[in-house]
Amino acid sequence: MPGIHSNTIQLHVAIKVDQNWEFLLLQRSNERDVYPNVWQVITGRIEVDETAINAAIRELGEETGIYNYDGLYTIPYIASFFDPNIDKISLVPVFGIILVNKPVIILSDEHQNYQWVDYEECTSILPIPSHREGTRIFRDFILSIDDRSNFNYNSEN
Repeated sequence: MPGIHSNTIQLHVAIKVDQNWEFLLLQRSNERDVYPNVWQVITGRIEVDETAINAAIRELGEETGIYNYDGLYTIPYIASFFDPNIDKISLVPVFGIILVNKPVIILSDEHQNYQWVDYEECTSILPIPSHREGTRIFRDFILSIDDRSNFNYNSEN
């Protein structure tokens, strides 16, 4: 029977351009063993003694060079996937970042390209169902409301 574990995060990044939200997508390097060339949101492993939210912040910087953001949110969704190599089901906390200005993106070796796209294009490009669903929930539960305080992560809590 497969086990259950939680050692990865998923992070969505959005910016408002004119009156529309744009989402940051990263294309995995063609040299990656898993999902080469696939478009995705930011993902990463949670290190030993690291919280999931701290892993999301670290991965944001490592994968994009973004170290400043205007809002960090816990998205009310837990993604999941089965890893046949270790016979485990992974439960993945999902987060969202809102930016006010488009930053310069500095990609890590894990990725070969990036793009900012609107919601419709984003969900048509993303092949991984949990990335599409995480984007939808980010849009519907956080980006589409004025009072985001229920989902805002405040490090002083």
